[in-house]
Amino acid sequence: MRRFIEIMWMAIAAVSLVEMVIGYQKGGFGNENFQIFGVLAIASGFMYFFRKRQRKKIEDRKNTPS
Repeated sequence: MRRFIEIMWMAIAAVSLVEMVIGYQKGGFGNENFQIFGVLAIASGFMYFFRKRQRKKIEDRKNTPS
């Protein structure tokens, strides 16, 4: 389940990047869609790496004998 959530964050980032390109083509850097989807792409990319690191820590704790 944790990997699925990571994949979903990466998918959100990919869709946001596509929407950024479309927004840039329509109005450049001043386009509101470009700016909103840019923030969303950065945030979802951050969440992907954050969740990935968190999952690895949890897996390491489970694999370490107590």
